[in-house]
Amino acid sequence: MRRPPRWLILALLLAAIELSYVFIITAGTFTNWPTWNTNYDVQAEGFRAGHLHLSVEPPPELLAQRNPFDYAHQRLWFWDASLHDGHYYLYWGPLPALGLAAVKAVLRINVPVGDQYPLFVFYTIYLVAGAVLIDRMARRLFDDLPLWLVVVGILVFAYANPTPFMIGTPGIYEAAIAAGQAFLVAGLLFAFDAVWADGDGPRARRALLLAGVAWGLGLGCRVSVAPTVALILLAAVFLIRRTARGVELWKARFRDATVGAAPLAVVLIGLLAYNKARFGSWFDFGISSQMSTMPMRHSFAYVGINLFEYLFRPLFGSCRFPFLTILSTQRGFPSWLTIPKDYWTPEPLAGMLVATPWAWLTPVAAIFAGRLAIRAWRGRRGGFFEDPRLRVTLWCAISFVLLATVTGLPTIRIFIATMRYLADVMSGVLLFCIWGAWSLHRQFSGRAWSRRLVGAILVGLAGLTVIVGLLLGLQGYNAMFEGHNPALFAHWVRLFSRC
Repeated sequence: MRRPPRWLILALLLAAIELSYVFIITAGTFTNWPTWNTNYDVQAEGFRAGHLHLSVEPPPELLAQRNPFDYAHQRLWFWDASLHDGHYYLYWGPLPALGLAAVKAVLRINVPVGDQYPLFVFYTIYLVAGAVLIDRMARRLFDDLPLWLVVVGILVFAYANPTPFMIGTPGIYEAAIAAGQAFLVAGLLFAFDAVWADGDGPRARRALLLAGVAWGLGLGCRVSVAPTVALILLAAVFLIRRTARGVELWKARFRDATVGAAPLAVVLIGLLAYNKARFGSWFDFGISSQMSTMPMRHSFAYVGINLFEYLFRPLFGSCRFPFLTILSTQRGFPSWLTIPKDYWTPEPLAGMLVATPWAWLTPVAAIFAGRLAIRAWRGRRGGFFEDPRLRVTLWCAISFVLLATVTGLPTIRIFIATMRYLADVMSGVLLFCIWGAWSLHRQFSGRAWSRRLVGAILVGLAGLTVIVGLLLGLQGYNAMFEGHNPALFAHWVRLFSRC
């Protein structure tokens, strides 16, 4: 019997994952999409009305206060909006609201649209772009890799924590991060093609332009991705194969960097002009004028506790479905760890090395990346950079590490650790570990027993990662699934609990 074509298998896999995302975000109803908030909608309505502030206005009672930012007036606030000159604004990037305004205008939608819909769109982009990148990496860099390992990689990318948790908590906070990640991964896909292509032809430049457009869209959603994008673009420009040497080589690199950076520059200038028009300052994004009881605080004193939180924050087991619990307290912190007095701990979070066993492959991937870097250095005047596989493999390793580290720098020094910030780095960690897992499988593919052992280990780590991710996703922030479908959740508790 003939096996279905590869593209059909992967398309059906993505369709099934999308269906599961709908199941989570609708709390198992498939029809009722619970609304967490409508922040993008009120910004979109503001744009449609011809102004930059939200369509929701501050109450006169609040504006009459001597200090409207005093916590005593929080009942009058539009939570986490920025208050300036008598109007509310959002500190999140404007691109999702601009897109929503366009969709509502074209489709003549005149009802509020909750932030769960933009979030779902962004995670769809994230999933499809990530799956295509994973498949392309397998076909070009690991052409002898069995298809089942590609499927394993896509499943891990789709279901590893915190993706299901974010989908089960479809608010503005999660949507903004999902948007940034979606366009970051989409840009990686195009940049992958650019590094693979012949740098002397137009194909590489077109791919770089598309990568720049995707990354520019990411900037328009979450400006904190800018350093990561700049470094990944720089790595791509230097690793594209060229025949030119000397001055001509640097001219070619400059041209390619300009092509990739041009969309980023346009978006960045637009964002700064947007700030100037709203707040009278090019670099004021509205953070300092938030209506919040938790004003943003940055300090190197928070780095240690944040690293522990994001890596080792424990989960707590139970015999009652869903078996794993995230406790939003200081329980589980070791006695030797000093917690700053003004550090905020009640946010839900599960450490990467606790809730995502696939991340245990990070040292393995790091070893292969180190070996590759040494090989590149020794062969820089030989044939290393003439081989597209080696160049793209090196670029993948560099880009995934940057995505797993630099993207998280803006949040590692703040006074709080929370599950959604983990999403800023997890895509890079997962892709890096997928690359490392496949490198490990190829290393031990010579003998049947070692190949089967490595395969069993990878399947075990992937299975645990997917199960934990889904169990946490079926809880979400404040037990959202149970709150919106208590009957189904209670049925699962009766069916699966072991106590």
